[in-house]
This record gives sequence, C-alpha cells and structure tokens, in this order.
Amino acid sequence: MPELRTAIFLDFDNLVSGLRDGAGSEVALRFAQQPEIWLERLLEDRPRRALLRRCYMNPAGVLDDEAGSRFRYGEFRWAFMAAGFEVIDCPRLTRLKNAADLRIALDAFETMLGAAPCDEFMLLSTDSDFVPLLVRLRAADRRTRLVAHPEVGRIVRAAADEIIGLDVLAGWLGWQASPEPGEAFGAASPADLLAVVRDIMTEAQDPVHVPHLGQMVRNRTGQTLRGSDFAGYGSLDALLTAAGGFIRRDGPGGGHVLRPEWADQPPAA
Repeated sequence: MPELRTAIFLDFDNLVSGLRDGAGSEVALRFAQQPEIWLERLLEDRPRRALLRRCYMNPAGVLDDEAGSRFRYGEFRWAFMAAGFEVIDCPRLTRLKNAADLRIALDAFETMLGAAPCDEFMLLSTDSDFVPLLVRLRAADRRTRLVAHPEVGRIVRAAADEIIGLDVLAGWLGWQASPEPGEAFGAASPADLLAVVRDIMTEAQDPVHVPHLGQMVRNRTGQTLRGSDFAGYGSLDALLTAAGGFIRRDGPGGGHVLRPEWADQPPAA
C-alpha cells in the first residue's frame, strides 16, 4: 500500500467543545494536553506521512474541568507544538465566532495547489461550512477524512470520503459510552431534532430568536443545529419547513422563527 502524504487541519475550539459536550471535560482536557495519544491512532490505519499539521486556536478560549479548574486554550500550545503541529492563533472576531474555519479553508486550498501537493486532507471539525471545501478537494482527486460529531448530517457525510466520529476519538482517550440518558453522542436522530424544534415552537408564545432556538435545542438534545447539518436538511430554513412550516424572519442576530399564523404580524419593535 503506497504511503499517503497527509495534511491535517484542526479546529481546536470546535473539537474541544464537541468532546466536552459529548464525553465530558476530562476527555476534552486529555485531548488538549496529550495530542500524541489520539494523533497516533488517527494515523495508524495505513502508511502515512503527515507533511502538514496545523492547529487553529483561540488562545483566550477557556476549558473548565470537573474540579472547577480553568484552563486557557493558550496553555495547550506547547503540547501541540511538541506533537509537530504549527499552532495558528485565531482570536474571536465577534462574540461567538473566530476565523478558524475560513483560515482552514484558505490554507487547505492553498496546500492543494502547492508545489508538493498532499494526497489526503484530514479536517478535524464538526462545522458543516466545510462542505464546499470537501467537494472541491474530491474534485481535485484528493482523499478527504473528517473527524466530526457521529450524528453529522448526510450532506456533510456525503461530501467526505471517510468520517470518524468524535465518539471514536473520545474512545481513543479512554471514554466509554454510558447507557444512561444525557450522552450527547448519538443521543438525537434527525427525527428527534425535528420533534424538539416542533415542540419548542408549539410552546412558544412569541417569535423565537434564532440563537435562543439553537441553545434550547442544544440543551434538550446535546447537539447543535449546525453540527447536525440542520438535522440533515442542510439549512435552517429547510429544517423549519420540515418541522412544521415555521418561518425565519431576518433580523439582528440571525432573526426570529415564527409559527405560520404569525407571519402577517409586524416585527416586534
């Protein structure tokens, strides 16, 4: 079997958050402090040479462990450098968003066109925004491997050659799934997410702010709407239509979601 020339692009904030929500803060901390453990498992299934290893991180991000200790993401820089990663600072551009996904897309595309092109691109992120990049890499005859939430939507799954679930990655770090409710990994199917959105909107007395809808879905299911590729429908508008004909009205912070009978009402002041 020929040796693959591999490029690894890690959205650190995204993976740490996904592991924390799905397997607990101790597993997320082990991921951050001992990258050599999971990296070895990630590369071992066939001959590879990881020519490029890049970790995109907001150094001001915070991870709290179960004992209440607080770790700044910047404290993990040395561990990733010791594992051969180039660490690239991606501070937040807004209250909720940094530039890691855009930087990864640009750097991956540049690598694809480079003088020593890679055969395989590994993206470690649960962000469905990478679908266009995955499609473009495939069109350029590059193998793609995505480490993401195990319930990633079918559009994302179809765009990658291989998916490794965060539950598998957590298992490499010593995590074992519990039969008790509350585990985020695999807890909610697309049908479950639709039902939760339907329940939230049925219970609502007023239009629901889009970020608030996302937070309520996450609180009830352990999944994010974006991380589930909007329950596999590819967009929020498509999910809302499937859930019950709900309507998104544009506005600050992503706008509001309305029940159909509210559509003719003027926007709230």
